[in-house]
Formats: sequence, C-alpha cells, structure tokens
Amino acid sequence: MTTRDCLIQCMLRVMALEAQMLTTEEFGSLLTVGNAAINSSASAIPAAHSARLIALGYMVDLAGELRMTTPGRIRIYAGQLAG
Repeated sequence: MTTRDCLIQCMLRVMALEAQMLTTEEFGSLLTVGNAAINSSASAIPAAHSARLIALGYMVDLAGELRMTTPGRIRIYAGQLAG
C-alpha cells in the first residue's frame, strides 16, 4: 500500500465518521444535488440543509444554483461505505 492509498483510506474513514453528523434528511439533500443534471435548474432542498451543506464545503451556490463540490462527492461515497 502506498502513502497515497493510506491517506485516501484515512480521509474516507474520517468522512465516514462525519456521516453521523448529517441527518438522514441532510444526506438525502446532498444526494439530490449530487444527482441533478448539470444543465438542470437548482435542486429544491430545504434552505437549512443547503446552508449547512455549503458551510461544510459539500456544495456551492453558483448564481443561485446548488452544485456539488469534490468533497461533497467524496462525502457521498464515504456515506455509502459507512452504510
């Protein structure tokens, strides 16, 4: 195992632990945004969810449209591993 592989595994473990910090509804909102097509309009999720997920760095608001970030995609993957 390389150092890079160890770092990735460590990051995934930490993010999997963060899974406990998101409610089921918040994680569902993250999935909703993550599954939205690039050319679709903004995903409809509760304002409190979008504010928290933006604060965590999992998504961004680009000109009024929510878009997933790389950490958000990794977070979804880590959540799937934890489940």
